[in-house]
Amino acid sequence: MSERIAPVSKKNRIEILDVIRGFAIFGIIIANIQSWSGYKFIPFEQLATLNFYDLNDTLKYLFMFFIDTKFYTLFSILFGIGFYLQFNKFRDDQKEFIATYRRRLLYLMLFGAVHAFFWSGDILFIYGAMGLVFVFFRNFKMKNLLTISILFYYSWLLYDVLFALYLPGFMTVPETSYHTYLDISPAELTQVFSSGSFFEVLQMNWHNVYWRYLDLVPSGRLTKVLALFIFGYYLMSISYFTKYAPSFKFLIFWGVSGISITYFSYEIGGTMAGYSHDLQNVAYKALASTGQILLAMFYISVLTILDKIHFFNRLFHHSFVYVGRMSFTNYVMHTMFGYVIFYSFFGGLFGTMGLLEIMLLAVAIYAVQIVFSTVWQKYFIFGPLEWLWRSLTYKKLFKIRR
Repeated sequence: MSERIAPVSKKNRIEILDVIRGFAIFGIIIANIQSWSGYKFIPFEQLATLNFYDLNDTLKYLFMFFIDTKFYTLFSILFGIGFYLQFNKFRDDQKEFIATYRRRLLYLMLFGAVHAFFWSGDILFIYGAMGLVFVFFRNFKMKNLLTISILFYYSWLLYDVLFALYLPGFMTVPETSYHTYLDISPAELTQVFSSGSFFEVLQMNWHNVYWRYLDLVPSGRLTKVLALFIFGYYLMSISYFTKYAPSFKFLIFWGVSGISITYFSYEIGGTMAGYSHDLQNVAYKALASTGQILLAMFYISVLTILDKIHFFNRLFHHSFVYVGRMSFTNYVMHTMFGYVIFYSFFGGLFGTMGLLEIMLLAVAIYAVQIVFSTVWQKYFIFGPLEWLWRSLTYKKLFKIRR
């Protein structure tokens, strides 16, 4: 490996990006713990028996409004930004860098495949696969990238319209829980996760992986992720985080438009799961997807502005920054916590907690990750998975101890 091709050093990191990355990890655990805990899968009639039912129902609406999909959007944008920071140094001599970066993506897919073996909600494999497509856009003119990003972001709605018009009943699933499958009832699924053996849980997880990848088409996840990669690349090319993100005008625009469009989408009503059964659901998907990216941009503006205030700067740099620098490790650790706390062969709490309780638990887990990440980085340069990924990518063992 050439000495020129090396990962971004700590002194060259842009710390606001680590703040945003750490904040995204916080949102992701709140979103994903709804799966590990069983809250998304247990039948609605069983949800009604859990503690704080009325409050849980209100919290679910707020989570769908402000959290669901918004934080994978942030992560996807950050992925494009990360590529820009690495690639920009090698624009005039790309061959060796691109070969190294593709190897990096292939290892990410390998990590993702292992992670998906244990949890169906893995995003790493998808990121690696779409990253291999994304690199083909690296030499496009910057002024065209925003248009390309928008086209990819909404392209999947074209075939969704066709399904709504000509196959309105295709793969329609009766909604008896927040996440329902065609081939198994919520009661049957939750029975396995709440009382099954380790191997039975793995088998049910593989079932969920199968349906997750089928759902990538009607949800538009693949082209949306690709679009967000390109969008993040574009944002970095125009110095968005220094020129525009700290602007109160942008803060107000992103916030007002994001909240308004998201609210309107929920007033229309619909679901992102499955193909649309009518044009109203297509409209819901279009509006919800628009609100998703607008609110993600709103969060970026909020964090960027607050980071310039001394109190919040110190708060962020004692919390989000450390978690953000180890985002890969912390993301995978979420699954470990999910297994240990909820599945029957460990903690056995699957399906026993309402949304308020699992939200408080998510906050506690994140607090543990802040402490862990802070202490780890006092003694080590990289997080454990970050170190392994770098070493595999660059085909050398990096020093890890300080």
